[in-house]
Amino acid sequence: MSEKEITKGVVAYFKSDQWKELIRQLTQTEEELYHTHVYVENKVEAGSICRLFQRYFKRMGLPLDRKIDLVSPGPDILGAHSVHPHDPDRVLYIPHFDFFWKYNPNVVLQPSDPAKLGEEGSNIPTWGKKYMDNYYSKFDFKGVGPLEIRKIRQYFQSAHWKKGLRLVEDPAYAHVHINVEINFDPIILEAFALEALKEIGWRVDHIAPAVYHVPEGYQGKIVFLTAYPEEVWDICWGYVPNVAIRPAEKRFVGYFPEDGDIAYDAWTQKAVDELTTRDKYESLTDEQIEEILEQVL
Repeated sequence: MSEKEITKGVVAYFKSDQWKELIRQLTQTEEELYHTHVYVENKVEAGSICRLFQRYFKRMGLPLDRKIDLVSPGPDILGAHSVHPHDPDRVLYIPHFDFFWKYNPNVVLQPSDPAKLGEEGSNIPTWGKKYMDNYYSKFDFKGVGPLEIRKIRQYFQSAHWKKGLRLVEDPAYAHVHINVEINFDPIILEAFALEALKEIGWRVDHIAPAVYHVPEGYQGKIVFLTAYPEEVWDICWGYVPNVAIRPAEKRFVGYFPEDGDIAYDAWTQKAVDELTTRDKYESLTDEQIEEILEQVL
């Protein structure tokens, strides 16, 4: 495929209804949105996607406030993870988004068929305050008193918590979930986690509630976008009515770290490396990226 054809295909994608919907989500002011997944078919090389996003959003006036990580969340799927356009003067959070794709040698870049690659019949699902409020309403969250506070503080001094943070910093893993079971409002979990992170010198830029797919359906999580270390990782929670807090005692997703510990999910850098080298992707030159931006912005 020629450079001209690649450029034309990328320009067409940035004019697609899916991309227009993403920009609407990033700029709307009706509701606070937290997180979006974008699903596409693609043959543009991952590094080129990242450079394109960095320059696109900078020119748009919403420069990315962190690096883009690559992740492989499932078989044959790659993604630019936690892309976060940012406006420090905006009160509403701008949702960070994951841009997931399957390689398709017969296209350049186009929205996926949601029946084949997507969630809940959509190739651009998003989660915001309304969704999360409705999700939380399904649970009978318990009150937190002095006893529960002690148990929560003990958890954030536990081996499970400390091991989770080590996994977050381990370069063998592209993305990590620390899995717990709780019976109280997760906003309380968020507050205690933030306190614990500050005590060890971790700087948190953003925190966002969300849900994610497990075999049984959607499950709750809290996404941490940390500046130091510069990582994106999650505390994922399952509701257990008679338990204040403990490490998960059953698998959530089933992507265990190397030691097989079911109280975590960890997606490997090895899987990312294998997919980025397995398929014949097309790179974008700086000149191509500039030409694309001239046509779409």
